[in-house]
Amino acid sequence: MAWKELSIEGLAKSLGANIAEVREKQRLVKLIVKTRKAKNLSQAVLAKKLKISQARVAQIESGVGTAKVTFDVLFNMLVALGLDYKVVTRKAA
Repeated sequence: MAWKELSIEGLAKSLGANIAEVREKQRLVKLIVKTRKAKNLSQAVLAKKLKISQARVAQIESGVGTAKVTFDVLFNMLVALGLDYKVVTRKAA
């Protein structure tokens, strides 16, 4: 079965990853792509700011291996795009 045919749950399980973590990483990747395009930045320009290859930016943006991309990499991408990431405590239900 191709990786694109897997559900988020199936992908997380096959990688032994936490599903909430995979979902949040996917959400951040979508935000990164949306923001980069809104700012009319190419992957190459973003890569140069991050001191990584354009191919690596493309790989991250494609979602391939999302579970293995670390949060610090995603946070660095957000910062390079002028965004912040805020963690808040939820109120108990």
